[in-house]
Amino acid sequence: METIQKLKENAAIFLPENGLEEKLNQAEKENRKLVIKLGFDPTAPDLHLGHAVVLKKLKEFQDLGHQIVILVGSFTARIGDPTGKNKSRKPLSAEDVQLNAETYIKQLSKIIDVEKAKIVFNSEWLDTLSFSEVIQIMSNVTVAQLMHRNDFNKRFVENTPIAMHELVYPILQGFDSVKINADIEMGGTDQLFNCTMGRQLQENFKMSPQIVMCMPLLKGLDGKEKMSKSLNNIIGLTDEPNEMFGKTMSIPDSLILEFLELTTDFSLDEKQNLKERLEQNENPMNIKKLIAKNIITQYHSEEKATEASLFFINQFQSKNAEAKSFVPIMIHSLEIKTETISLIELCSKIKTEISKSANRRLIESGAVQINSIKITDPNAVVEIKANTKIKIGKRDFYELK
Repeated sequence: METIQKLKENAAIFLPENGLEEKLNQAEKENRKLVIKLGFDPTAPDLHLGHAVVLKKLKEFQDLGHQIVILVGSFTARIGDPTGKNKSRKPLSAEDVQLNAETYIKQLSKIIDVEKAKIVFNSEWLDTLSFSEVIQIMSNVTVAQLMHRNDFNKRFVENTPIAMHELVYPILQGFDSVKINADIEMGGTDQLFNCTMGRQLQENFKMSPQIVMCMPLLKGLDGKEKMSKSLNNIIGLTDEPNEMFGKTMSIPDSLILEFLELTTDFSLDEKQNLKERLEQNENPMNIKKLIAKNIITQYHSEEKATEASLFFINQFQSKNAEAKSFVPIMIHSLEIKTETISLIELCSKIKTEISKSANRRLIESGAVQINSIKITDPNAVVEIKANTKIKIGKRDFYELK
C-alpha cells in the first residue's frame, strides 16, 4: 500500500482511476514486471526540469524493478506533434532527429539508469508499414473521436487549418503502445489524449489496455506558461550550476510550492517543514536558495551546489542590503545566429512574452543595458559577440554564447 501511495505521489491523472493497483496485481499474478512507456519526440536537443517531472516518476518504477521503455519518436518527430499548437509544427529532417535523439539519451542518464532501460525507435516499425496497413490502423479511430481533442476542436471552431498528417499523429503514438505491449504510458497532462489513443488501439488489437499516468506540467520561469524551450523559460538539465541557481532564484514567489513539490527530492517531512516556514512568513528567498541547492545537487553535486550558492550571493546579493530588499536576477545563456542586430530586434527575441512596442518602451526608458552601458535607442546596432552581457529591467540578465 505504501508503495502505491509513493508511486501516485504528485500524479495528476490516472486513467482508469484504480488502474495502477490493477496492473500491479496483474503483474504479480503473472510473475512479471510491468512495461512502462515514455515517448519522446526529439524535436529539440535539450531536456529541462519540466521533462524531469515525468522522468523522476519513471525512475521510481525502475527502482522497483519494472521495465522502462524509452520510445524515441524517430518517425513521429518527422511529422510533428500538434499538441498545444495553433498551427502545424515544422517537421524535422532524419539527420536532426538522430542528432537530437543521441543528445536526449545522454541526458536521460542524469535521472534514470539508461543501461537498464530499453530504448526503442518507432521508425523501426512505422517505416515498414505499407499504405494499406496504415489505412487499416486508421480505421480503428473516428474523426469525431479526434475532434474531441481540445486543440483540434479549437482550431476547427476558429477555422484554423488542420493538416491530415496532424490527425494521424496521435494514432501513430497509440500504435507504438501496441508494438511494445505497454502496461502503463506516462506523460504530461498535455499528452492525455495521445496516451488514451494507445488504450483504444490496444483494445482493438485484443490486448490488455495500458493505463495512462499523467504528471503535472511544470510552469516555467515566467510563472505563467509551461516550461518550454520555445518560450525561453526553462532550467535545462545540462545548465551550468551558476546558471541553474540564478534561474531558480528568479522564479516568482507563486511558483515556490510547485517547484518544491515537482523539482526537488526533499523527503516528505522536509517539504512539510519548508511549507510551514513559508506559512510563518519566512523570507521566500531563503526557501528558493534551498530549492536551488537541492536542484543543483541532483544534476551536478552537493559541492557544486554550495559553490553556486556562494557565487550567487557574492555576485548578485548586496552585502549591505537587508534580505527583504533582495532582487533576484534571471541568468540565461543566449544564442543569436547573426553578426549584428538592432537592439529592438534583440530584445524582441529575448522578451517574447511582451510585444515589440513594449520592448521599445523598455529601451527608451533606460531599462536595457549592454555590457553595463545603458542604451536608449531602439535602433542601435548590437554586435553579437560571445560573453556580451545584456540586462533588461531589474531581474533579467543574459549572456551571449
